[in-house]
Amino acid sequence: MTTPIANFSGLASGVQWNDIVDSLSAAEEARLVSPVVNQIERREAQQEAWKSFQKLVDTLNDSARAVRNAGFGGFTTSVPDSPLTGTPLLGASASTLATAGRYRMEVLQLAETAKIGGGSVADRSAAMNVTGDFAINGTTINVAAGDSLEAIRDSINLANSGATPTGVSASIINEGATGGRLVLTRTSPGAAGIQLTDGTGGIARELGFLDSRSAPVSSTSNAIAAALGIAVSPPPASIRVGNEVITVDLATDSISSIVAKINAAGGQASTETIAFGDETRYRLVADGNVQAVDGDANSQAVIDAMGFGAGSTGTVRQVVASGALTDAADAVATAATPLAGLKLDGADVGLADGDAINIRGLRGDGTAVTVGIKIDPGETVQDLLNKINDVTSGFGAAGRTAVATLGTDGRIRLADDTGGSSRLSFSMDIVRADGSAGSLGTSTVETAGRSRELQQGRDAVIRVDGAEFTRSSNTITDAIPNVTLSLMSAEVGTTVDLSIDRDTEGASTAVKTLVDAYNAVRTFFDEQRQLDAPLYGNSSLRGVVDSFTASLRTEIATNTTYSRPTLVGMVLDRNGALTYDSAKFKEALSAAPAEIEALFGFSGMGGAFVSATDRATAFGTGTISSQLQSITDSTARLKTREADARRRLEARREALVAQFTQMESALSRLNTQGTALSGLIGSLQNQR
Repeated sequence: MTTPIANFSGLASGVQWNDIVDSLSAAEEARLVSPVVNQIERREAQQEAWKSFQKLVDTLNDSARAVRNAGFGGFTTSVPDSPLTGTPLLGASASTLATAGRYRMEVLQLAETAKIGGGSVADRSAAMNVTGDFAINGTTINVAAGDSLEAIRDSINLANSGATPTGVSASIINEGATGGRLVLTRTSPGAAGIQLTDGTGGIARELGFLDSRSAPVSSTSNAIAAALGIAVSPPPASIRVGNEVITVDLATDSISSIVAKINAAGGQASTETIAFGDETRYRLVADGNVQAVDGDANSQAVIDAMGFGAGSTGTVRQVVASGALTDAADAVATAATPLAGLKLDGADVGLADGDAINIRGLRGDGTAVTVGIKIDPGETVQDLLNKINDVTSGFGAAGRTAVATLGTDGRIRLADDTGGSSRLSFSMDIVRADGSAGSLGTSTVETAGRSRELQQGRDAVIRVDGAEFTRSSNTITDAIPNVTLSLMSAEVGTTVDLSIDRDTEGASTAVKTLVDAYNAVRTFFDEQRQLDAPLYGNSSLRGVVDSFTASLRTEIATNTTYSRPTLVGMVLDRNGALTYDSAKFKEALSAAPAEIEALFGFSGMGGAFVSATDRATAFGTGTISSQLQSITDSTARLKTREADARRRLEARREALVAQFTQMESALSRLNTQGTALSGLIGSLQNQR
């Protein structure tokens, strides 16, 4: 609109020229501008109507695509729990490409993540004073003398990053205020597990992840040099086994005697039988690293001769020990030492003939053991050991057994025959003949039982209709096409039936969504058929809606029963709205799922709707896009016309104002001149 000029009256003429200008401008605006503005507003209303229609068509397109796909509506899966334990064994989910069916399932084994535990250290933040390296899954981890257990953990975790991670993470389990042990965990399940390769310095053994094993020998009792066939053996030398130092003479020591020395020193060792062709060989297995003793020139030669090297992630057996036993003369007790007069840690406990020793304790599995011996004249420490090891009532009885031996330090050591976590313990109480009590002490743990392999890495194993599948994950996607299995629990010998059924409710909902989308389009079309509607009489709109209606007439000639949508409950009423009978559709889907998929598929109604809606909404070429572009172009032209008309109108107004202003100015001058002339005439008349 033009900017109003200031209201003025004809000072000279007495005429309200502004009213005349406003009236003339309004008449011109009504003739030149208003028709253009009305056209612009109509175009804008049409544009908004087409945009609303496009949203409805997009919704129809989405719903048509949903039913066009194979297995539209999806599939439901059901798996009963174990009939024996009530435990859920597996779950399943099916994609829309699945096939309905029944499958006999048996979960034989779950995939598990490998986990390995190391040995305990007293201070997890203190330097371990070991130097060397080891490899985790092929990646070398270097250890310096100043590295603490925490620093080694950090180095391992650093190696599990970047472009080639090890796939193994490290953590520390705290033990007490300062102690701890390292735990390695595979970051993904599967039988690949954790591959440890010990390098220089035996670091994997120092950390307690591996044991040490000697070369195999032909005998456990013959001297090692003879058993190995060594003509000239190194002189006797000291070697370090774990944290203990023992002396080894290959010319006289057998692996059995070395095992005894290690155990007597407070370490842990045993012999292992292995097959060697058609023969049997034996090797010494020790907990911890075997290293040379500084300052002993022959130490490394003895280790090399015995062929010590890195072993495996086996178990560690718990060992508990009594106090040091001595005889009446304070000499270290031996198996032949009489029980009468026996001392504990140098203190006389008053044992005499006629007294009794009651041994009480727990096996590794926690079951109680109670056995005793009455001291008769001449009975020795060996008799006490025999009682502890008794196969009827002692620790040698059936169950989880343990074996007691007497060390060279006079301590009775009871070793669990089973490796791993253990509750093994014992105490020896004295009941004297006079009824008074005493004690030979309670055992202390010298070597804590543990499993280095805290959890074995394993693959999942499942049997589907008799076919066995082994996978590294408990999520299996390739046993049944287009079905994902999630294994929860293994129960060998228990089978359950997995049922995969078409989701008729979901499919019916998908069809109902399509029906609602079509009816929304139809309702919009009916609204636009009103005289005052933006798209009234628009032939393009009618053509688009007609193409959608034509999609409903799609037929599948190859379908013998359900060849048309009307046969599955989709019928147009007399007003053009689409009605839907869900019960009829579900009945048809259950009776002939393949025919229903074809009817709604790419060559059926779903495909026809997708094609029709795509044509309508295609950018640049579709009917809706073309209409919107045409309106945009037309509106731009009309706005240009409006602007031109308003400029002309303003120019005309300004010209009128200028003309009236000039006229007023001329009249004002005439009035001034008339006034002056009248004054002059009056003056002349007064002079007469």
